[in-house]
Amino acid sequence: MKRTNIMLTDEQHSFLTRIASREGSTLGEKIREAINRVYNLSDYLQRKKEIAVEAYKEGLISIGKLSEILGLDPVSTRRYLKGKSIKLQAQDKKELLRDTANA
Repeated sequence: MKRTNIMLTDEQHSFLTRIASREGSTLGEKIREAINRVYNLSDYLQRKKEIAVEAYKEGLISIGKLSEILGLDPVSTRRYLKGKSIKLQAQDKKELLRDTANA
């Protein structure tokens, strides 16, 4: 996560603080939630991951690149693919060395 400072009006701050307190969360969580809802960020990230998996299945990207996009290490990516019954693509020596370096 990255830290950033924003300016809220007194009314915005008071409103979000009350909601956060009532829901047992924090002001920061409420702001992140609002951003995700307004900009459909979670939908965008999910779609990006789906496209990456399809590209991997078609042999367009390596498992190393897929790992980078998914935010996982190569071993976890292999487990992820196995869990989704997606066959691992054969890698050449160059790709294996790159994945090893990224692990």
